[in-house]
Amino acid sequence: MKQNQLDHLAMYLEQNRLVRKPEIQKLLGISRSTLGRRVKSGQFPLPALIQNGRSFWRFKDIHKWLTN
Repeated sequence: MKQNQLDHLAMYLEQNRLVRKPEIQKLLGISRSTLGRRVKSGQFPLPALIQNGRSFWRFKDIHKWLTN
């Protein structure tokens, strides 16, 4: 693979990686309950995946929310 293709692949993987609550809490400087309230009220995106009771967001969705 060429370097440009590798860079594109790395960017794609980064944008689509899954982020859990602790990382979001640290990024925003909020508690778990505040994050839950924001999700429930529609002030924060819904998780892209919930598995075994754990919520996961796509990095690109969080990035988009932060930039809007």
